[in-house]
Parts: sequence; structure tokens; C-alpha cells
Amino acid sequence: MPSHGELLRELRIKKGMTQKQLYDSVMSKSYAIRFEQGKHEISFHLIQLLLERLGMEIDEFLYIHHGFKESLIEQFYDEYGLKGNANDIDGLILLRSQYQDLPESYQNSLRIAELDARIEQLTHFNQYGVFSKEAIAEDTRQTILDYLDRIETWTISELRFLANTLDFIDYERKVEYFRSILPSLDRYKQFKRGRTIIYTLLINEIHELIMTNELDMAQVLLLQLDDFTQGVEAMFYRNSHSFYTGLLLIAQGDVTTGTMYVERALMIYEVLGYPHQATLSRSFYEILLEKALHQ
Repeated sequence: MPSHGELLRELRIKKGMTQKQLYDSVMSKSYAIRFEQGKHEISFHLIQLLLERLGMEIDEFLYIHHGFKESLIEQFYDEYGLKGNANDIDGLILLRSQYQDLPESYQNSLRIAELDARIEQLTHFNQYGVFSKEAIAEDTRQTILDYLDRIETWTISELRFLANTLDFIDYERKVEYFRSILPSLDRYKQFKRGRTIIYTLLINEIHELIMTNELDMAQVLLLQLDDFTQGVEAMFYRNSHSFYTGLLLIAQGDVTTGTMYVERALMIYEVLGYPHQATLSRSFYEILLEKALHQ
């Protein structure tokens, strides 16, 4: 992996900029030469200033710096999400073995706990057709809860961890977490990388609220999800909004309209190539519909 300076030199040359154009008033010519040779490092603030002159965002610079790959954290969650959403238990087990072989660290132990919980949950779902918190081993759940209980300031990293573990947590504890989270969500509304995490967090909690008949709070979060998913890039999550709007209507007693919303969303999941999501969502729909018809 090149140093920051070596990569900036490569980008500068490809963009046809001279050292003077890039480093003028930032550092001396001799320091710039040593920096581009990888013999010096500079502050994050100065790197941002130089990237602004190059017309490049810091996210793209880091992506190139990692060899046109996302960071290790992003790679983990990409694989975790892809395999989890596809009900690929074997893939999750393989991913777990890869992280089991990494040097021991607290963050790595959290990733392994996430993987263990998802593997146990999906295994139970495939066997019995329902999700259950009871399928998660107690020590795995405790590792997750210990971490969440320590959080005082919720950043995107913590929000993503909560989004991925929300359905392993008891309702009372989730209420406490959301009381501290909700006031800060709007801060990340313009942060594109963060919005996907917030979509997932909102959808997972809306699901829990509807299935436990906490309909007023579900309505509040559906409005937030509606607000967050206005862009074209949020199409998948927009369909999830439609699905849970249907579930909410069914739970409120409007079975006919709710069923129309749900069936349309399920069809879109299938058309878009998310058969596991469609199967999973249909199982939630059937459970809720049965409850509504027997009330």
C-alpha cells in the first residue's frame, strides 16, 4: 500500500498539476518532495486541503489508498449483509472462520458475536419458519448487550451495530436506546454513507414495533423512514416502507388496503431478485394477518 504522499503524487501527475499548484502555501518544496516520496506524513486537515485542490472527496481517496477496496469495516458489513439477506448460512460460517483467524481484539469479538447471532437466528428460522430471540446463545447476546450499554454518543458505527443486532434485544432495552438515538438521527440525513444504516435501523425497529402491537411508535418511525427514503438510491428501502405501511394498516384493522400494500411490496422484492427477503417478509405478513383475522 502506498503512503498518502505517494498516492497524492500519483494523482497529482495524472491530473496534470505541478507540485507548486498543489502544495503552494501548504508546505515547502523540499518538504513536499519528501512527503511524496513517503518519507513524511502530514495532518488529516492538510490532506483534506490538498484533496480539495485535487477536486477529490476523502472517501474516494481512501478507497484508492486501500487498493480500490472499501475499508475492512465496510468489507465486513458488505459481506455480512449480502450473505445474511440471502439466507446464506454456509457463507456466514465461512466469513466467521475468516474473522476467527484474525488477531484477537474487542472489535473483532463483536463482529464474531454478530455473525454467531445471525447464524443461530437463520438456522432456527429455516427449521421452524419463525424468528426467535431464544435461538441466540446467551453469551452471544450478552456480548452484544454489554457493548450497546456502554455507548454514550451514537455515531454511525454504533447505529449500524444496533441496526444489525436489534432483533436480538428485548423491547424494554430497545426503548432506552431509541430514546437517546432519535434526537440525533437528523444530523446524518445528508451523510450518504450513513443513510443506508439509518434506513436499516428504522426498518428493523418498525418491524419489532408492529409485531408487538406498539403501533403509535411504529407510525412515528414510518414517517421518519418516509422522510429519509425520498431519493432514487433508496428504492429498496422505499419498498420496505411500503411493506411495513401495509403491515401497520393490517394491525390497525384495515386488512384490505394493508394486504394490497404488502402483496405489491412482496412482488417487487421478487422482481428485484430478493427471494429470501420476499420469503421472510411473507412469513411476517402471515403471522400478523392471522392475528388480525382472529381478533
